Amino acid sequence: MDNTNPNNNRCLQGGIRSCGGCGEKILDRFLLLALDQYWHVNCLKCSCCNVSLGDVGSSCYAKGGMILCKNDYVKLYGSSGACAVCAKLIPATEFVMKVLGKVYHIDCFNCTTCHNPLVAGDRFHVVNGRLFCENDDPRLLKQQLHAPKQTVR
Repeated sequence: MDNTNPNNNRCLQGGIRSCGGCGEKILDRFLLLALDQYWHVNCLKCSCCNVSLGDVGSSCYAKGGMILCKNDYVKLYGSSGACAVCAKLIPATEFVMKVLGKVYHIDCFNCTTCHNPLVAGDRFHVVNGRLFCENDDPRLLKQQLHAPKQTVR
């Protein structure tokens, strides 16, 4: 008879659970349940600052393969979890772009003027919270508008 059941949160013989962090049996009096797994209190730690998540509150955050405390989640993904352009919530499983503390859906990270997508490695400008590609820098556009008109003869 096989007493292990992979569909039961890594339950071992006699109802003893195995830890999602270290894989060892959890024989402690207390255990944590997070991300559909059971954890030793000392094994559930923030991927960034290594703080024991059981010690800092009753919630944790998961995104991009990391388990995070609230402080590091906010540092990496912004405080609201909402896109700076469309204001819709960004699901925890979605990749984002982050600039100056604001987060963006990948599909919303576009030049305000020409609407071309901005991707990693592109040069762009942020003016009054709006994104502009290098070609549509609003300071250059403003200079062009106020420059004396040139006529071709």
